[in-house]
Amino acid sequence: MPVTFRVANHGAEKWWQEKATSAEDLLDGTSPRDYRRSKRLVQSSFDNNQFNGTYALQERHISPSENGLVWAIFRAYSNHYNLVIRPEDVWFSILSQLGFYVNAHAEELRSYFVSHEGQKELTVRSAIRDFGALAIAMTEQIQENVKDPELREWIMPAFSTTTTSDKIVSAILMMGVMQKYFSYNMCLMCGIPTVTLLGERDDWVLLLSKIDKIPELGKEPTQFATLLRPVIQHFISSFDNPSSPDVVDFWQRSVHREGGGSGPTYLSGWVTAFCFWNAQGEPLYHEDAVANGVGGNVDGIWYHRVETDTIPSGYNTVPVKVDDFGHVYNTKMVAGLVGIEASPTPSANGTDAGSLNTIQPVAGWWMYEIDAEAEEAREKEKRELQAEMDSIKSASADWDSDPQLSNRYWTLFSKHRDLELV
Repeated sequence: MPVTFRVANHGAEKWWQEKATSAEDLLDGTSPRDYRRSKRLVQSSFDNNQFNGTYALQERHISPSENGLVWAIFRAYSNHYNLVIRPEDVWFSILSQLGFYVNAHAEELRSYFVSHEGQKELTVRSAIRDFGALAIAMTEQIQENVKDPELREWIMPAFSTTTTSDKIVSAILMMGVMQKYFSYNMCLMCGIPTVTLLGERDDWVLLLSKIDKIPELGKEPTQFATLLRPVIQHFISSFDNPSSPDVVDFWQRSVHREGGGSGPTYLSGWVTAFCFWNAQGEPLYHEDAVANGVGGNVDGIWYHRVETDTIPSGYNTVPVKVDDFGHVYNTKMVAGLVGIEASPTPSANGTDAGSLNTIQPVAGWWMYEIDAEAEEAREKEKRELQAEMDSIKSASADWDSDPQLSNRYWTLFSKHRDLELV
């Protein structure tokens, strides 16, 4: 059964962030870049009629968040909210991080995952417009074309708290991890006052066992797994003896915030285990910085610190081509930890009591149709900028020593980078 334990003696404060009122509103707040690129939402886990209204935003207080787990822990610690975490929340955070790494090192890892070159096209078909079910079906196609016979089973969650929507989120994350090896088509014919860990102890033991596979992907994933193990082991210990000083001390060391003012603000504590890579697959963890003791320590394992402006997103995106009875259009699926839900603390008789003082990460997904004209305009501008940058570098070997050429190059570079974020 779930376990709830007290970490600090003070009470819980009221959640202040506004709720999202629609799937579009939540996407805009979670990923403005994807929102600007969308022509229309095709489907999402936040539709009013999705899975009998489980994720009806009108019935729940869900605020947008670029990384539901990291920011929920950070806000709970810093602003005194009760915290609820599911095994799925931790696992989705791990999967989204691995997605960044695998896509940045796709060719190095190709022989580990697949036998083919390039991207193999996969197609799933259905007469029912249920893109979540199609995403799950796509993972079965992926499994048929990878070397590891247990890859899908390892990725897909099977905890006692796992919902249908969670399986879809995991399926889209799996598609995102493998997108350099496959292209996808979907064809339609016709400081925390209290912490609650949901699920059973065995769920968290199962989650810990999943970490054993990560080191097979290389040196950086091995470091990632090293950071994850003590954290999840302490989650398990929280079930065994929730009131012990060691458990309380662990949760009190989840978050530390440094800096501010005119300089950067840093996030440290064991929560940075879920911030190992940025979206480009570049490590935020650096051994030399960790050796200086700038982060935190759990069971002899040192954790890094991360600038709060560089906390990575907790979701991934993947392109999918849809053939809707002959009408073909390009879409993107977005999935991961995309919000923070606030709710009242239940009273002794089981009813909700008091203000919204308890928060937990929210997993979800969207599919949107890409605005082709706007996308092509962006790509054209990027090509033109890249061409001028290349001409500057080819015109003079010492371009970076020429103030005029150097200034022009870095101006172009900045514009090109900004287009990647639009």
